[in-house]
Amino acid sequence: MTMMQPITAKPGSVATSVSLDQITESAEFSFRSGGTDGVHAADLASTIRNTGGALDPVLLWQTQADEIGAEGVLILLDGAHRLAAYRSVQWSQPIPAIILIGMGRREALGAALKANSKRTRGLSQVERMDAAWRLVREPEKPRYKVREIAAWADVAGSTVDNMRARFKVMHEEGIEITGSWAWDRRTRVPGAEDEVWQLSEAQRNAEIDKLAGDLRDLLDRRKNPDRLILREEQAIWEAICVALGENTIKHMFGYLLGSEEAVDDWAALRKASEEALTLRAEDDDPEPQF
Repeated sequence: MTMMQPITAKPGSVATSVSLDQITESAEFSFRSGGTDGVHAADLASTIRNTGGALDPVLLWQTQADEIGAEGVLILLDGAHRLAAYRSVQWSQPIPAIILIGMGRREALGAALKANSKRTRGLSQVERMDAAWRLVREPEKPRYKVREIAAWADVAGSTVDNMRARFKVMHEEGIEITGSWAWDRRTRVPGAEDEVWQLSEAQRNAEIDKLAGDLRDLLDRRKNPDRLILREEQAIWEAICVALGENTIKHMFGYLLGSEEAVDDWAALRKASEEALTLRAEDDDPEPQF
């Protein structure tokens, strides 16, 4: 288990650790439509498994007297995906949290919105895999350890082991390394793919962009107004799954999420999210007619 880094709390807040069952989630303080994103939650669950440590602190608000129910309730303001990830891996220890104290509901709503409005962009799963693949090949002495690369790139240690084994094979057989783990991870037999083999990295990326554009055009209901089925999002997903096949879909998500365990996490979280949305829809009162 990795050691938790010290947390610096702002005035009016307390840095501490709380158990998952102490946290209350309320739709009143959620500004995100559609519930939690199963892919993102599964990605965070993968991070927990890879590092063995807790994620960044969640943001909570401690209610005061006369504020939505009992005094002292800990309301989640930011960190729904982190909670979903903890539950996915059956985390049993307290998690880091920053608790806002001494403020009312008005300020708590503002804090929730501000915390969820940050614009950040970390490395994608593909970029993290390529970064790990690069460090595996780096000629630094001493060589990077598996656990170092796994922790820094946030990938599974078994993935780094596979990269090391693949690098050895490519070195021994004189196979050209492109730097893209998606491309280098398996040996491609020359023949029907000869022309693809001759593409440079820039050409390959351009072809990927073109193919992506073709797929977008195919599924764009504005460009295909006669295809009524394109108006139903879930029907499109089902069609893609049928076209690619279950095994291809699983391999694709396994690559994007980093491991087959992450795929299972994503499926479970997706199901839980859909069930939560269904329950919420059933509980909602009818909209007033004005």
